[in-house]
Amino acid sequence: MNEKELLQDLLSEKSALRQNATRALWDLWFSQAGDEAEIRIREGTQLLDDQQYQKAQEIFEDIVIDCPRFAEAHNKLATVLYMQKKYFPAIEECEVTLKLNPNHFGAWNGHGLCLFQIARYPEAIKSFKTASTLQPYAEFNNIYIAKCRGQLN
Repeated sequence: MNEKELLQDLLSEKSALRQNATRALWDLWFSQAGDEAEIRIREGTQLLDDQQYQKAQEIFEDIVIDCPRFAEAHNKLATVLYMQKKYFPAIEECEVTLKLNPNHFGAWNGHGLCLFQIARYPEAIKSFKTASTLQPYAEFNNIYIAKCRGQLN
């Protein structure tokens, strides 16, 4: 299936179909720059999961240099920057990701999280709403929209 079909499946009422589409989209996004880049990004992701943030950041920065149009490399770099509370550079990487792939619900979500952390709540709400449009059954976005609104009151 292609990205458009998988994104359509995220709108389904069937949970199993949505879960399969989500996994397939991540696999598609990870593989978009070829086998070597995918191996490297999975290595960096494992380091990220192991909380070895500096090593993961170095790998993602190298991939971004080698494959500047690889949206997922920018997204993972944004993630590792966020984990280190480097919110402004993380926002920039999310925005690069979204220019390359405006359907990247993970980057919309990450963009919202970064904006939330720096108290830019109206902008964060917009990002979470966009993520929610792409992935309407992901309650996480609605929870953060409510948190942002709570901060505005």
